[in-house]
Amino acid sequence: MAIVATKNPGLTGIAAPTVAAASAGGDRVSPGTRIHVVNGGAANITCTVTTPGTVRGLTIADQVIVCPFGAVPAGLTIFDLPTGDLYTDPADGLVGLAWSATASVTFWVEGPVTS
Repeated sequence: MAIVATKNPGLTGIAAPTVAAASAGGDRVSPGTRIHVVNGGAANITCTVTTPGTVRGLTIADQVIVCPFGAVPAGLTIFDLPTGDLYTDPADGLVGLAWSATASVTFWVEGPVTS
């Protein structure tokens, strides 16, 4: 699993964000961020936000997000990861993303505005 750094646009913005290729073994990102996925492949994929927790011994279901394929904007999916313990792994404080396919899939992580 690759740990992907957060980019903060601040007041000046991000003209050309540095993207990461989706990792076959999954990726780790910070909670409280916005994920931008570009699926340049030939078919829809899914990004699964893994949920490490349980409630009264029952597993909390993972969140599955469908990412359509195509050129931007059709192939662009944006979703937010909340802060808190629902998706955050207590072992490292990060959120796990698992991909159904990784060919031609890139993404970047936008952090909270702090400026």
